[in-house]
Amino acid sequence: MKVKTKRKPSRKTLKNKCDDIWRKIIRSKTDCEMCGKVGNNPHHVIGRDNHAVRWDIRNGCLLCSGCHTMNNDSAHKDPQDFMIWFGNRRPDDYEYLLKQKNIIWDKDYDKVLEYLNRVKNLIY
Repeated sequence: MKVKTKRKPSRKTLKNKCDDIWRKIIRSKTDCEMCGKVGNNPHHVIGRDNHAVRWDIRNGCLLCSGCHTMNNDSAHKDPQDFMIWFGNRRPDDYEYLLKQKNIIWDKDYDKVLEYLNRVKNLIY
C-alpha cells in the first residue's frame, strides 16, 4: 500500500499566505491613519518588492481609498509627501524601516509565517 505524503506548499502559496495574514493584521486598525475615515486599504510604506520588509507589520499603514490611491495627494500618487507624512507621524517606524530595507532577505517563508501568526494571535 502506497503511503500518501503531504507535499510542502509552493513558494507562491506561502507568499500568498503571508500576504493574506499581513493584510488582515493591518486591517485590524479599522481607521485610515491619514484622515481618520474608515479604512480598508493596507499600504506598504516601503514597496512590496522589498522582501526584507514586505511582511513587517511596521511597514504597514491602513488607509481609506482616497488616501491610498484616489486623491491627488494619495500615498500612490504622491509617494514623497506620503513618506514625509509617515516620517512625521511614526518617526520610530520610519527610522526602523530605513535600516531594515537594506537587509538581504533569507527567503524563509516559514519564518515569516511564524512571525505573522504570532502577531495575529496577539491581536485576535
